[in-house]
Amino acid sequence: MKLIRPMLLLVMVLLCLGVVAAQQTSHKDAKKASTKSETSMGMPMPKPSPQIEKLAGKIVGTWNTNEDFEVSEMMPKGGKGHGTAIIKKGPGGLSVVEDYHSRGGAGAFAGHGVFWWDDKANGFKSVWCDNTSPTGCSVSNGLGKWEGNDVVFNDEQEMMGKKMAMKEVYTDMKPSSFTMTMDGSQDGGPMKRQMTIKYTKAGAKAGSAR
Repeated sequence: MKLIRPMLLLVMVLLCLGVVAAQQTSHKDAKKASTKSETSMGMPMPKPSPQIEKLAGKIVGTWNTNEDFEVSEMMPKGGKGHGTAIIKKGPGGLSVVEDYHSRGGAGAFAGHGVFWWDDKANGFKSVWCDNTSPTGCSVSNGLGKWEGNDVVFNDEQEMMGKKMAMKEVYTDMKPSSFTMTMDGSQDGGPMKRQMTIKYTKAGAKAGSAR
């Protein structure tokens, strides 16, 4: 019995020391994890540029659209159409996203676009995907910029084997409406109007845009 008691006491002491050591290790690990979490959470998040905030303030919303297509090689008879567009801010407000659906003489159309401001390029860039594009999507080669109260995009793409210069203008931007025009030229020819789309805020009465 005399030998057993000291041994039991020694075992209990060792167990206590093990518990304390484990608690200290656990505390250190928790502190490291907390510090790491605080460091990652403390990363400064990018802020939307004034240019994209201005654009979002003008065109974000749910819109009804009226399309007017001029007579062109792609639309030999011209045409009209109507549809809807939902435009919203992208993640973090760093971009503007548009989902567009319409129906006209050429049938049903569905498109999805993302616009953002590129500080290094000093202009807007965009990617557009729709159900008529042979490649699925096209990334802008040119830039968009504020010109007064309008946003003007100049771009060059290859369509139907021909080089096409395009100019899109978002203009006449009011609380309840705005207009988008597209002009184009093939192989260095003169610019011609291709289409005009009038956006009217859903729920707005005719003639209420101001």
